Amino acid sequence: MAIDRLHLLLYRALLLTTAVVAAILGIAAGLEAPTITPEFQLTGYWRAYGLLVFAALSAYLGATPPGAAVLWLVVIFHKASMTMTAVLLLRHDVTGAPAAALIDGVMVLATLVALGLRAPAARARREAREGRAARESRAAREGSPASAVRTDRCATGTPASRARPALAHRAA
Repeated sequence: MAIDRLHLLLYRALLLTTAVVAAILGIAAGLEAPTITPEFQLTGYWRAYGLLVFAALSAYLGATPPGAAVLWLVVIFHKASMTMTAVLLLRHDVTGAPAAALIDGVMVLATLVALGLRAPAARARREAREGRAARESRAAREGSPASAVRTDRCATGTPASRARPALAHRAA
């Protein structure tokens, strides 16, 4: 279905965009950490590494077939807990809490929307894979030269040589 393909596209766009934003923010936080007063440097690096790990997890979820339920739980827990912590620290006027609440809140919302798109995205990916297999099967039945390379593969997945039958004939 076309709507499922749209869901897959939106699913990937949300996750990969969040990954890019988190990576940029993580790098910026890592570059800023040495300039922070020594008593807060560890926290600065911790935030940088957390953003980079979140970026990697989001990129993985966006690039792979929709799935990995445990990974979803880890990603959502991380961003939701960071958002709630930042919101709770707002009442104490903690430096950086408003920005962290906003950034982490937007990231958790984008991740939750992507999670909602997970089922239709999985359907679209499955349909695309089944459609590709059906086209290759049809081409193989019709004797298409392009399908011969795809269907005549050795165990390593590389195209088998077309000279083998001739060599086998000569050896016999």
